[in-house]
Amino acid sequence: MAQIFLNSAVAVLIASAFLMTAMSALRNEGRSLRKVPVKVRAQRHPTDRRS
Repeated sequence: MAQIFLNSAVAVLIASAFLMTAMSALRNEGRSLRKVPVKVRAQRHPTDRRS
């Protein structure tokens, strides 16, 4: 009986954490669309790998 109660409590905690994450992601959707500059290193010695 105690194991069933603990399993259901863990399931409720996981579900609530998932819902909180989903709600915060949807709430911050407008802010997450801004572009972030990314630095890309150029290859200094390109190699031909077809051989």
